[in-house]
Amino acid sequence: MTLPELAGGADLFEIPESLYIHIPFCSSRCGYCDFHSFAAGRGSKEGERYVEVLLRRAQALKAELRKPLRTLYIGGGTPTALPFDVFRRLLQELSRLFGPGLREWTVEANPESLSERKLAAMIDAGVSRLSVGIQSMDDRDLEVLGRNARKGDNEKALALARRSGMDISADLIAGIPGQTGKGLDSSVRMLLDAGVDHVSLYDLSIEDGTALEKKKIKGELFLPNEDRSYVIRKAAERVLGDAGYSRYEVSNFCPPGKESLHNSAYWSMVSYVGLGSGAVSSLMLVEKAESSKAESSLVRELGRDDNTSTGTLACLRAEEGRDLDAYLADPDASISLTRIDKKDSAFELVMMGLRTRRGVDSLRFERRFGSDIYSFLAPVLEKWKDRFVPDREFLRLDDEGLDLLNPILLDVLKLF
Repeated sequence: MTLPELAGGADLFEIPESLYIHIPFCSSRCGYCDFHSFAAGRGSKEGERYVEVLLRRAQALKAELRKPLRTLYIGGGTPTALPFDVFRRLLQELSRLFGPGLREWTVEANPESLSERKLAAMIDAGVSRLSVGIQSMDDRDLEVLGRNARKGDNEKALALARRSGMDISADLIAGIPGQTGKGLDSSVRMLLDAGVDHVSLYDLSIEDGTALEKKKIKGELFLPNEDRSYVIRKAAERVLGDAGYSRYEVSNFCPPGKESLHNSAYWSMVSYVGLGSGAVSSLMLVEKAESSKAESSLVRELGRDDNTSTGTLACLRAEEGRDLDAYLADPDASISLTRIDKKDSAFELVMMGLRTRRGVDSLRFERRFGSDIYSFLAPVLEKWKDRFVPDREFLRLDDEGLDLLNPILLDVLKLF
């Protein structure tokens, strides 16, 4: 059984309504990035072949899905790093397959590879939302991060994007070595002046194997004091709040009605599909299915049995192969499958839900796992009672609670 067939339901899983497409090509690798991507060259050489494989898989998925998609997200890597004709073909075919019924279609872009032609191709295909990797509006910050673009490139890209009429989301990074409160505030204000509809404000994380990690090990990079970084970030959040951009998730801010529908599907822990090298699908077992029978059926369907059957299956996670040559040769053979049991799935539902202002749907938790979430988490709720908002429908944190999410989740984890 192929991934598209599984995603079609196989009478075991909730039918996904969100699709992620991964384009693993970039003009170069930024200093902080550990995403699955290939630097300059491979996109030009293999982009066309890669997109043709993607489109065949998208066609197979379309044939299996029993309801229209709600959201489509093309990320990377850098989708706009593809050659123009290849990029346009990808958009046109995805529009033909999935365009009708979409409530949101997002494409990621970097400033240096965004052009009027590519924006026009997006508009023609029906893309409704553009996510631009700005990261900072300060040239010194951008140099530290190893970005190709500079402030002028960012300004030009934002102006082009604004004229397109699409909703615009922009990424910023806080906690960059040497970053000042004035500098981060200025970046936020420039995004607001440029008319962006949504801001993702992430803390810099030094990941294994990245260029920044190597500099840190050599003593060439010194991270800012955590307390100072927190003060700088909160000041930037206040600028966003004063402009009417509410914090609806730990790192995401927007006016009402501009929330990312696609990312909200991730945070809600519903089924979604990922196509492309390194992309992940998460298929949730239907709520009324009996785990042991479903797992036995799954083993028969896949023709695989890795002897890890527990009878408590809650979710099947599938990652498409990261070896590009193997993926292009046989995408389904490259897939690795992970069974997520009820215990781990329950923790994930709490972890992802508490990231959001909406919180965890208590009824969904009870239907899925047979427990009242308020009773199950009673010790945590008592310890952090000042940080939880009284609400019997959704278990959720206040703003300070979102800032304390990690220690709260450590306490939650102890109950599992």
